[in-house]
Amino acid sequence: GVGAPPVILRTRDAGITVWDCAECPPLVIVPAGVFTIGSPDDEPGRGKDEAPRRRVAILHALAVGRFEVTLTEYQVFLDATRRAVQGGCLTDRAQKGTWAPDAATNLHDLGYAQSDDHPVVCVTRDDAQAYVDWLNSRTQGGYRLPSEAEWEYLARAGTTAAYPWGPSADAGCAYANNADATARASYPSWTVAACEDGATNSWAVGSGRPNGFGLYDVIGNVGEWVRDCATMSYVALPADGAPNLSGDCARTVVRSGSWGAIPKDSRVANRVRYPRSQVDD
Repeated sequence: GVGAPPVILRTRDAGITVWDCAECPPLVIVPAGVFTIGSPDDEPGRGKDEAPRRRVAILHALAVGRFEVTLTEYQVFLDATRRAVQGGCLTDRAQKGTWAPDAATNLHDLGYAQSDDHPVVCVTRDDAQAYVDWLNSRTQGGYRLPSEAEWEYLARAGTTAAYPWGPSADAGCAYANNADATARASYPSWTVAACEDGATNSWAVGSGRPNGFGLYDVIGNVGEWVRDCATMSYVALPADGAPNLSGDCARTVVRSGSWGAIPKDSRVANRVRYPRSQVDD
């Protein structure tokens, strides 16, 4: 019980949870701070697009979704707006380990088990933005997708190692749902973390431990859209945490890795570029 919404958001109260409306996701307040985005040259699995490393100042406290948006939360939005659910989601339900668009696969039918408290998937970048716009219509506003710099600041939560929990993916199963020994049973050719998280596909949000900012599943479980256009470096990244809109805006950066992310792709600094219209399981 968090009480009847709205709960007044007070940005000086870093760490507290707020709830803006009955349909809104719970938020946690994260303090402002300064961090270094990107990865060092000697980090195993490092991508060339994770450079040059830049100091970024997050100038204001942020109220951030404590969990990934759940299927239940997104369904309320669908029911209210009658927004169409898109098929053609990228899936390997036809042939294990080989992902391809499937006309019948959508956020309600993934080909693997999910419950209402699992994160919603198979949504485009524009679907994600439409959900944000709807939240703003239900409240006093202020909801948006994070910038890529904000996302990495939130994921690192004051840490500097390859993973929020330390230097090795093998210690991550208590915190993140990535490719691990559980997944190897279904995907024997994968390189996986030497631990077990108990989930082959997505798990219910909040199933693991939170990071230092009290956020769950920032690494793994499902990928997360950010505001930035696709870029291959941080050369033009704003130093104040704003999104980089100078790149290829037909594509958008996706962060976090997912339940299928192998160790190098589960690092905090890992970056992926997707077409805005892509839907993925």
